[in-house]
Formats: sequence, C-alpha cells, structure tokens
Amino acid sequence: MNTPYHLMTPAERTAARIAQNRAMSEKVATAKTQAPPVRSGTDFTRATPQERSALGSLIRKVRS
Repeated sequence: MNTPYHLMTPAERTAARIAQNRAMSEKVATAKTQAPPVRSGTDFTRATPQERSALGSLIRKVRS
C-alpha cells in the first residue's frame, strides 16, 4: 500500500501487517530450501590418525 501507516484505518493496518508477515515467512522458507554454501578452495579430506598425531607433535613443537 502507498498510504502512510499513520493514515491507514485499523483494517488496512491489519491487512498490511499480515501481508508483511507473509512476505517475511516466504523469504525465510526460500532461504531454508537453498543449498548450503560451497567451500571455496580445494577438496577437504579427513586426516588419518597417524597424520593427526604428526600434526599434533608439530603444533606442540611450535608452541613451546
């Protein structure tokens, strides 16, 4: 509606608020159905326990 809120009748205010709430709900619903963002960069692979232990010893050396 092009009418300023303070000039609307109570019925028009209610209708405007319902329309606004419906638009927000639809926007949230479409945001929830979108695919999650893709990581930028190379493919991520999980480290093996041996690789993690090697990294852990390296980190401990750097911190001390």
